[in-house]
Amino acid sequence: MAGIKDVAREAGVSASTVSYVLSGKRSISAKTTDKVMAAVEKLGYTPDASARKMRGMRSQIIALSAPIRGDINQARYNAYFLRTAWAARNAGYDVMLLTGPDAVKDIRRVTQSNLADGIVLLDVEQDDERAAQSGTFSKPCVAIGYPSSHADCACVDIDFVLMGQKAIDFLHEKGHRTVAFLRNNESDYDRRSGYVMLFRESLLAHARECGMTIIESEHYEADSFDAKRFVHAAFARPDRPTAIINQANASVLSRVLVELHDNGISIPQDVSVLSCGTYFEGEPTRFLVSEMPVMPEELCTEAMNLLVSAIEEHTNIKGSVKLIDPAVKHRGSVAEAGSGEAI
Repeated sequence: MAGIKDVAREAGVSASTVSYVLSGKRSISAKTTDKVMAAVEKLGYTPDASARKMRGMRSQIIALSAPIRGDINQARYNAYFLRTAWAARNAGYDVMLLTGPDAVKDIRRVTQSNLADGIVLLDVEQDDERAAQSGTFSKPCVAIGYPSSHADCACVDIDFVLMGQKAIDFLHEKGHRTVAFLRNNESDYDRRSGYVMLFRESLLAHARECGMTIIESEHYEADSFDAKRFVHAAFARPDRPTAIINQANASVLSRVLVELHDNGISIPQDVSVLSCGTYFEGEPTRFLVSEMPVMPEELCTEAMNLLVSAIEEHTNIKGSVKLIDPAVKHRGSVAEAGSGEAI
């Protein structure tokens, strides 16, 4: 069985450095920490009884993995971070924010060094490497999202498949048969962000089942979106849409709403607007829009409840999935097709 000296030899450092890395008692450079942790994994090193006892002591810290990207939605990012921090504090824990690009390595470093008692994953992609590798973290893990590979972590999310179906049913019941779909910016699709993929696929599939026509917006990046082109392409058609389903952020949607107004197209008299998977409490639009929003408070509270039960009661949460039903917030932008009567 490998010992601490074997790990030190493999990593090319002293035994005391290995001890400091594993205990977190002294600040060690990221480069050295990575070498030590690579040696620990390669040799399958397990600390001795006293170290294991130390590991059994809780730090009362939750690691929140939320890598920062250049195109991040700041309102949503802030909402999820703050809601998670509040839920952690209410449960008696503090939060450590991990924002680096190599998220898996960062999580392994803080969990194997006993710096955190559990992990919450934010900004989850459909093919999320953090969720796929969560079995190697040595601490319980909850993803706020629904990645395809989640055998070793719990998942909490809005049911975006149901959201897509409910959006179609909601408009279909009000007589809408041709709907424009303003999709999210292309970077979220390129990195296969879970919620945008699941919602779009469900929306398009259920629209086909209901015999509805969906006019999908062109691919775009948020800073280059052309609202004039979108409105002209959709509303110059002989079968012009009577409703818009929006997946874009508040800035993009606001540009569309202004363009509609400037072209004499009234909401909801001429076109209904329903936004889905957005968070307009944090980034309001130019006009009030009915919405099936994401729900940071509910999701973060549920995630923390699961994580604390795993930490304190040793509940096995691996592979568990909790999907919350979406709900419509009515703000007067949806009407019966052709009636103009807002709800």
